Amino acid sequence: MTRLAIIGGKLQGMEAAYLAKKAGIKTMVVDRKASAPALALADEAVVLDVVRERDKAIHALADCDAILPANEDLETLSALTAMQSDSDVPLIFDLNAYSISSSKTRSNDFMHKAGVPLPRPWPECGFPVVVKPSEASGSHGVTRAVNTEQLLAGMDMVREMGQEAVLQEFLDGPSISVEIISNGVEAVSLVTTEIILDDAYDCKMVGSPWEGEDVTVVEKLAEAGRRMAQELHLKGIMDVEAIVSQGVPRILEIDARIPSQTPTAVYHSHGINMIDMLVRNAVEDRLEEPTIGEPRFAYYEHVAVDDGIMRSCGEGSFAEVQGPRIVPGLFGSDEMITDYEPGKKRWRATIINVAANRRDAQAKRQKVIRSIIDKEGILAYYDPAPEGYT
Repeated sequence: MTRLAIIGGKLQGMEAAYLAKKAGIKTMVVDRKASAPALALADEAVVLDVVRERDKAIHALADCDAILPANEDLETLSALTAMQSDSDVPLIFDLNAYSISSSKTRSNDFMHKAGVPLPRPWPECGFPVVVKPSEASGSHGVTRAVNTEQLLAGMDMVREMGQEAVLQEFLDGPSISVEIISNGVEAVSLVTTEIILDDAYDCKMVGSPWEGEDVTVVEKLAEAGRRMAQELHLKGIMDVEAIVSQGVPRILEIDARIPSQTPTAVYHSHGINMIDMLVRNAVEDRLEEPTIGEPRFAYYEHVAVDDGIMRSCGEGSFAEVQGPRIVPGLFGSDEMITDYEPGKKRWRATIINVAANRRDAQAKRQKVIRSIIDKEGILAYYDPAPEGYT
């Protein structure tokens, strides 16, 4: 059996461990914190700081068939890349591509030169405008400004984070995403998904596949993703996020690392296992277009329950999950990844609902939410959305 080391026990590590389990790949999850949630999903959990305990890390990783970094800590990623130069164990990660994608300033420069469509920059775009920290991950530090006062406040907040502010046009349209897997020469684009945000612009739910009216949007996004992967000479995986505006997918950001949320949604809707693809590419030097069964529709969403109050939530809140388990059929869902126990007052869950089409998946989703409310005595349920989104 193939043995995969996953370095990082937060949400990306959970994603990797979950999909590895589905592919029949044995996992060793490594994190410096014993409370990291992905450790609970691993076949073997190792509490270890790969930077400060380098010799122990080299010994622990020597028996693995491949190593997958599932974190965004540059010191850790650099240490793993340095270790790989003295090892025969393949590293499923591209530090050069990551160094570009991890900075919105550098990645915007790269994407502009690559000729992909982007949101207009400030001040050309006018209000409303989105203020983002260049180096932060996900929605952290992101604000929307509709006037000069809000713009300056957003820029001040970013400066307090010690970062450069990136100012771009606010676009009101579907938020979509696609993963690209590449071996440095060839690039394969996968399924386009819809990203649904909470009021903090954090992803609370994924719908797979995205079912936009204009099918050319999917083709344009896939082509842009493949072109960028080839220009980066990417070896590994890259997530491409965009907003659809007037029939054009305007690229918001790229992330050259294993994402969370979308790979599992794609697995349930199309049977494509991105971890299996990455491991085969690394171990067997085999990159192939995936075989797709009969497509279905999958909803993947996070919820948080606290003292009788349930809310749909982004990754930040779900990351508080403790000792998660995979529970098929819970509350009528297809599957949940959760720390729920009967009678527990505070718990988190990722709910996966799958059906033949979007309408049926939505009906199942609503039934599951209602089941939780009724059986757990939920007093109130909130499903927040960002200000300004329609």
